[in-house]
Amino acid sequence: MMHQRAWRLRVKVAIVCVLTAVMGFSIARSPAEEKGAWQPGTILEVKVHHPDPDSAAEAKQYDVSVKVGNRIYTTLYNPQKEDPDLENYVGMARMVLIDKNTLKFNDLLGRTHSLRILSFKDAPPKDPK
Repeated sequence: MMHQRAWRLRVKVAIVCVLTAVMGFSIARSPAEEKGAWQPGTILEVKVHHPDPDSAAEAKQYDVSVKVGNRIYTTLYNPQKEDPDLENYVGMARMVLIDKNTLKFNDLLGRTHSLRILSFKDAPPKDPK
């Protein structure tokens, strides 16, 4: 009888531990924060990047502002000869991946482009109209 109570207590403790662990993992990891989670982003602005006067960069570079969730990322775009002109993408929603200091997106042909994140800031709150 005593042995049976101890066994039931162990089973209950084990169940509580498993449930606590499962709940902890589900709360700690939201889908957007999960590594490799693509999120919707909107290209807000594309403007010519003005490098430091000391740098020898001859190729055109662009500062691209992208809103992802509640943040606005300013990225550096170094287009290659066959790459799209991102000025045509302003206002367009694209799926993006934030990976450390890089923002990745796929162009309309499905090619992935990596843009170095220069800075980010919180997006202004939406007007409640």
